[in-house]
Amino acid sequence: SKRAPPQLLRTAMGTATSACVKRGGDGDDGGDGCCGKRPAVRRVRFPEDVEEERLATDRDNVLNFFEEEDTSMRRHLTRFFTMAEIVDLESFQVMLKASERGRVSRSNTLVDGGYGPWGTADQKGGSSNAWDDISGWDYQVRGPNYQSDKKKVQSEERLLELLVVDLFMSDTDVANVAACRAAKTVQRLRRDGETRKLLVLNFRIVPLHLVCVWAVPPDLEKQGTPAAKLLASFVGGMSDGERNSRLKIIPRILQGPWPVRKLVGENSPAILGKGIPISYFSSANELEISVSIAASSAAQRISRVMMRAGTAIDIELALLIEGRAEEELPEQIMGGFRVARAQLNSVRTVDLANGEGMSPGPSRPAGLPST
Repeated sequence: SKRAPPQLLRTAMGTATSACVKRGGDGDDGGDGCCGKRPAVRRVRFPEDVEEERLATDRDNVLNFFEEEDTSMRRHLTRFFTMAEIVDLESFQVMLKASERGRVSRSNTLVDGGYGPWGTADQKGGSSNAWDDISGWDYQVRGPNYQSDKKKVQSEERLLELLVVDLFMSDTDVANVAACRAAKTVQRLRRDGETRKLLVLNFRIVPLHLVCVWAVPPDLEKQGTPAAKLLASFVGGMSDGERNSRLKIIPRILQGPWPVRKLVGENSPAILGKGIPISYFSSANELEISVSIAASSAAQRISRVMMRAGTAIDIELALLIEGRAEEELPEQIMGGFRVARAQLNSVRTVDLANGEGMSPGPSRPAGLPST
């Protein structure tokens, strides 16, 4: 049979399309007219979404390489890397094995105990086994017209002041660290005269707990910027569900091996609550963001490697609230922290034998430092 002339085909297609439109469709495959189909839902994909998918693939490739003990199977995984990257991966693996040697015992003493600056507000700064604040100027965020032009701009300075970063070990999952009198992370600040409302971030890797505390400005609502208004809502009446969908992190590696950079996905924003359980503990004086890393298998895999490589990593983590509508833009860094070459084998152990601050949680993941 002969194929119909192009003009005849175009006429037939136009007639069919017109008929579809008359029946209530839109002339597209997604119409709900003549074909009886509902319109196809087209999700808007921002550049951040595409980057997040690429980073997830890169992370899986690196983690699979580290976790595969069979050398012949690992050889099959090398196809995802260049020769230079394979050399970096193997060197990093040697370093991880070396870091497992020479663990030391720990105590619960902070003052003159030789256990680093963790949990002590006046120990900010340093380049090794240290913590510090960040500068918001170092980060790119959604600009005022991001919804239409997808362009990012340099953030204004951070909104919150970092007061302290605490690191401690506890085989018990301390979900509400702000109320934990055994850890005393917040209680020390209050004892020293801090009266402002506090925002507490509690990364529960179990046994490791990484806790950061920021002071919320009393005049936050009066600042009038879109980011300040969003933050005031976040620490005020925003629902937990909306908090989970808006709270973003941006990691930034200052120094660290190539495999770590791949795992972290530096300078790439990600929604923190995507795949990781988050609880919120709110009171008149504190809002705690409690992140259960130990309950997420994907986050556990990354954390195990990061913990073992602690002394080789100098990392910053910025937090911000995602702006979506025009009146919520531009975004601005909320706050952040820096951890430089942390010596995790010497941080203190928090004793919860008296039951203070205890809460049930997931069992201790394999491969983490012993307590």
